[in-house]
Amino acid sequence: MNKSLSVLNNHPQIWRARNQKQSETKFSLGFPRLDKALNGGVASTGLVRIASLTGVGELSLFKRVICQHRTHKLVVFINPPGLLQSPWLENLGLKAQQVLVVKAGTEQESLWAAEQCLKSTACHCVVLWSNAVNQKEARRLQVAATHNDALCLLYTPPQQQASSLNYSKTSSQADTPSQSDSSLPITLDIALLGKPHALSVNIRKQRHGWPKDNVVISHQWTPDNHAIKWAMAHNTLSDQALHSVS
Repeated sequence: MNKSLSVLNNHPQIWRARNQKQSETKFSLGFPRLDKALNGGVASTGLVRIASLTGVGELSLFKRVICQHRTHKLVVFINPPGLLQSPWLENLGLKAQQVLVVKAGTEQESLWAAEQCLKSTACHCVVLWSNAVNQKEARRLQVAATHNDALCLLYTPPQQQASSLNYSKTSSQADTPSQSDSSLPITLDIALLGKPHALSVNIRKQRHGWPKDNVVISHQWTPDNHAIKWAMAHNTLSDQALHSVS
């Protein structure tokens, strides 16, 4: 019994508050309350899952992370839910020559593309939209990102969380890897809920930190004409087409 407890106590996946690392590089999101809840911000490497509806400010929330000034590195968007426009990206802080858009035909192809981009060492950040990631796939992305000084932002639909609250699964269902499984080996797992002029952030899991619910930050996500005005004023900077592969 003592030997079993010793093996369990030394397992690398068990985190203790007293072992919190202070040297981990973090990217600030620019929202003091959220940065504090995240112990300084988002880790510079690893896999971050964001469960969110589309269009509530889920990308602009991470613009500081996505637009870190690494001019020799790419930002790759895989299967975005809409067409990415050069003026919008420039407004965000990205130049067209730094961006690659990948359109994959299947979930497996998109996951494979994300892993290859992370392993290439050419990417600073890979932004992936996917509906289904199991533990094995999450681990592969996590390892590829952490070993190659990159960050992967994984956007998933919010309804994927619901199954994690279903404790009456049948035995066959319990054996099926669930995307909403909180034991996924990832750096950060959060859920976003849009509110008028604000976002509510639920931190479901974070490396070297505790979960926190309902971290409300002021965030103007309601669409307005600011982006259109900016594009019209800076249209001379938007003559480059985005690089896209299918």
